[in-house]
Amino acid sequence: HRSAPVGGSTTAVGPPNEAMPDLPANPSSSVSSGLVAAQRLADSGSSQLAENVTRALVVGGLGLAYIATSTALIAYNKYLINLDRFPFSVPLVLIHAVFCSCLSSVLFLVKPSLFPSLTDPENKVDVDRGLIFKGALPIALLFSGQLVLSNTAYLHSSVAFLQMMKEANLALVYTFSLAAALERFNWRSAWLLVAVLAATTMTIHGELHFSSTGFMFQGTSQLFESTKIVLQAMLLSSHGRKLDALTYVLLVMPLCAMILGAGLLVLIYVWPSMHLMTPTMADLFIWWPHLLANGFVAFALNVVVALFVKHSSAVSFILAGITKDAMIVLSGVAFLSEVISIMQGVGFALQLAFILVYTLMKTFPAKFEHGIPQGIVAVLLGDALAPKKLPTLAAPTLGKDYGALEEATSTVKDHEKGQSSKAVY
Repeated sequence: HRSAPVGGSTTAVGPPNEAMPDLPANPSSSVSSGLVAAQRLADSGSSQLAENVTRALVVGGLGLAYIATSTALIAYNKYLINLDRFPFSVPLVLIHAVFCSCLSSVLFLVKPSLFPSLTDPENKVDVDRGLIFKGALPIALLFSGQLVLSNTAYLHSSVAFLQMMKEANLALVYTFSLAAALERFNWRSAWLLVAVLAATTMTIHGELHFSSTGFMFQGTSQLFESTKIVLQAMLLSSHGRKLDALTYVLLVMPLCAMILGAGLLVLIYVWPSMHLMTPTMADLFIWWPHLLANGFVAFALNVVVALFVKHSSAVSFILAGITKDAMIVLSGVAFLSEVISIMQGVGFALQLAFILVYTLMKTFPAKFEHGIPQGIVAVLLGDALAPKKLPTLAAPTLGKDYGALEEATSTVKDHEKGQSSKAVY
């Protein structure tokens, strides 16, 4: 007989050197830990869902506010610029410039974080003599002319027609950018812009109440605006000076007010004009409540756009801009009793479609390397759902983009940084 080990324990039966499995000392504690982990995971998922819903509501609300304030300002300007009301474009724009200058200064004192180009160390721009006289002043001069001429055009043409004309700015900016060596020629972009011009021709040809005076005022305004965009790229963007929307207003609007004030004095005392009429004190006294409200809408639009650019994505901003253009035309028809022809309606729809494709292509060039249909699917639905490139549908390779494009495009390219070198008034 073999003696038992000391302590009365017996030798374990089984293969030698085999370890026994570790069993939990308390099975109920393991179950509790698993439940706690599952609860934390559920809470995390719920928190993420709530955050996504909140972000979507904020972006959606700001997008609707952007569309509403843009449409309201255009319609309000058209209502005031009437021979029976306040047909004085220079004083109206001057009031807007003064109003926006004062309120933006107050807002800077109250909420400086809304002006990252002046307060954010990473994005701060040095405001020196060169920025003011070589950058902001020439832009303010063109901006003032653009606003005066576009508002004067309301005396002669409908909101819908003038908005359809504005869609051709895309082609003007591209052409001026090529001339200034800020843009590289690309056949795909060129054909899209030719299509935009063709659609614009349809809207002009289909105008039922065409006014050559309104057409000339609006066309000249668009030349001013397109030159301003290209000059802005040459004087600001090319030197790394990116201004957010509210900083742009804070720097440019006071200069616009001085330029417009000087122009108003010339119109009153030196060179009166039948197209650029000036008001009497009685006109100002009668219409001051509307002028005050109109100026507030102009400033509110700049604040809304600054917030929308900060919180939304590039695609959201582009789609909101297209929707805004459509709503401006529809508001003219619905609220101002304007009439558009079938040809104009078709032309305008084509304008929006071509501009949407062009803007997406310039903002996301890598997604359009295999063609326009594939690029649209890749941007809107994701790369995984985009069809592969077909050999028979080979398209020219997109070159790298340089310089300034149409204002919405330049805005969304800097979107992730929350910067927008434009005033949207």
